[in-house]
Amino acid sequence: MRQVQRVLSEGSYVEFDWGTCRTIVVSADGELFTTMDGRTYQGFLKTLAPKLHCSETGGTDTKDLVIEWRKGG
Repeated sequence: MRQVQRVLSEGSYVEFDWGTCRTIVVSADGELFTTMDGRTYQGFLKTLAPKLHCSETGGTDTKDLVIEWRKGG
């Protein structure tokens, strides 16, 4: 969780893709990403997500919902 918090501070963001049920951490430059495991994601939702700016695109009815969390600023 500390690693996720650190990279968010550097301008990265967390993205959840509903269609694939995949959660990734994307680097600030958009070049690198790493998949977040389920346990880390659950911890993220409980501790960090409420403190971050959240945006959603798409929807569950069209199966293209994507949620992004970024550090506000």
